[in-house]
Amino acid sequence: MQVTIPNADNYQFHRGLFIAAWKVWFKRFSDHPLDWHEGRMPVGSSDMALSELLEEGHRFSLEVTCRLMVPWNYRNRMMANDKFIQLNPAILRAVSYMTDGGEAVEGVRLTDQALDMWEELTYIEQDIFMAFAEARIQADIETDTTDPIVIDDAGVDVIGDDIYPPIIPENGDSEDEYIQAIVAWIDEDPFQPMYQRLPVQDAVSGWDERLKAIFWPKPRMGYTELSTITSPLTYRMELLALGIDSGEGWDYEDKKLAIKTTNEILLLMGLPQRCVNAENIQAVFTAAINEDSNSTAKMNSGWTQIAAYATQFLEGNSKRTPQVAWNSRVATSIISRLDFLLVEAGHSSSEKLFPNIGTVPGWGGTRPREFSLKWPEGYRLWSTQIAASRLVAKMRDVLNSKDGDGHLLYPKMPIAGGSESEWTVRGVQMVLSSDGY
Repeated sequence: MQVTIPNADNYQFHRGLFIAAWKVWFKRFSDHPLDWHEGRMPVGSSDMALSELLEEGHRFSLEVTCRLMVPWNYRNRMMANDKFIQLNPAILRAVSYMTDGGEAVEGVRLTDQALDMWEELTYIEQDIFMAFAEARIQADIETDTTDPIVIDDAGVDVIGDDIYPPIIPENGDSEDEYIQAIVAWIDEDPFQPMYQRLPVQDAVSGWDERLKAIFWPKPRMGYTELSTITSPLTYRMELLALGIDSGEGWDYEDKKLAIKTTNEILLLMGLPQRCVNAENIQAVFTAAINEDSNSTAKMNSGWTQIAAYATQFLEGNSKRTPQVAWNSRVATSIISRLDFLLVEAGHSSSEKLFPNIGTVPGWGGTRPREFSLKWPEGYRLWSTQIAASRLVAKMRDVLNSKDGDGHLLYPKMPIAGGSESEWTVRGVQMVLSSDGY
């Protein structure tokens, strides 16, 4: 039941994900989105970099589809060659494809066997695979170069203007004053959820309403649905984390659990990785739990998600820090707002107050945003991962703080199902992820 891509060191993934990706590519990039059952797609084999393929207008191709299925380090290699098609005869059948200019080129279509397999899946299974495929487009598109990648046909779009911040710190104020100002700014700033440049639901304001308005990777996967899907992942990661934190380590069954759960998280977030083995996962857990800024464990937009899941059990411990998933969206949210506040207060650099807060590359939505200050690059750095997590933990603490009369300064964090709780780093992260898109 696996699709194999030979040029990605025989990377494999479920056939259901490939068929879902095929359907998503027709929906998003084809001139005939309803023809996915019998429709044809050009192969478009090429050894050009992914960014060049997109610039040339080859989004709707088997080549680009495969590039988004494999881990980031393979994405600038040819994937859809003859060997790939020959190796997956149960999924693809070679046909001709007629271009807009009337030229017949090499193409493919789904086989009857693939369509039968899709129809045999339950509607729930189909919907989950569709979400996984959509996540490949919505996630940070990482490659082995710094070339900008915008796979979404909606492209980069600046959505409106922020309100002027309600609080502007003074030049000599501490880091805490700036963090309080960011929290207040996001709380008052109206937020319009967007999907493919179109508004989703009504605009909202306030941290609690922003959280309830989140979705991933598409509007039908809202806060409640996402909470339901991630709950068992959180539970399993906590069991694994407690083994590391106690010093007991992992036995054979723990390692199997770690690999399977990590792969499921990466699948949900659209961030496939190579070398997902017990040793690498344990190294990430250890670095995250111990807040090791000098760690050599793996770190990128995928592994930061694992660090975040691995440390959710630390919520409620005032002496320790749950990790934030420091991806391009979260980084953009915080840095763009800090950048404005620091400049307004007369700072010419972020180094004094926020020395290890660094950028993460990302394109789409309102990213990249222009900054007035020169911010360091924080991509794949544990020093940035730890510093950013401590900053977001302070934002959480501001949201949970009270005034002199004992009243909460901000509404409590909504919980899926209608209850509420104190704010967590994960809750703050989800709001920032939407804010930074």
